Amino acid sequence: MILLDTSVLSRVFRRRRMGPNERHVQAVVEELMTGDIPLGLPAIVLQEVLSGVRSQKQFADLERRLLASFGIVHSSTRDHIEAARLRNKCLAAGVAPSGPDCLIAVSAIAGDHELFTMDEDFRALAKHAPLRLLRPRGLV
Repeated sequence: MILLDTSVLSRVFRRRRMGPNERHVQAVVEELMTGDIPLGLPAIVLQEVLSGVRSQKQFADLERRLLASFGIVHSSTRDHIEAARLRNKCLAAGVAPSGPDCLIAVSAIAGDHELFTMDEDFRALAKHAPLRLLRPRGLV
């Protein structure tokens, strides 16, 4: 499974104006959706993407699209503990990832999934964990 991060979904589902990079990300996601590899969202990503949507109609439409398009990967208590452990390891090495980013990373690691993200913080995090990142060609 390939997990999608908030940084990817916000470019695809929440941007009104799209530049070349956003259009490329959208094309990659559309290509992935038609492929054989399942796509998923960590539950925290679902929350992050829906947060800040002002209109109830937009919220309901986006919620429906996300739930219909992607499997939701729920975090266990062990995942939360491992996310804290990973954050502590990173902090000791001088890297300061957010708690939610560590949980997203652990969701990918625990399920042996790749993570598609545009967030450079995950590159730093991957230096301290066996996190596999998907980075399609042509993305800035």
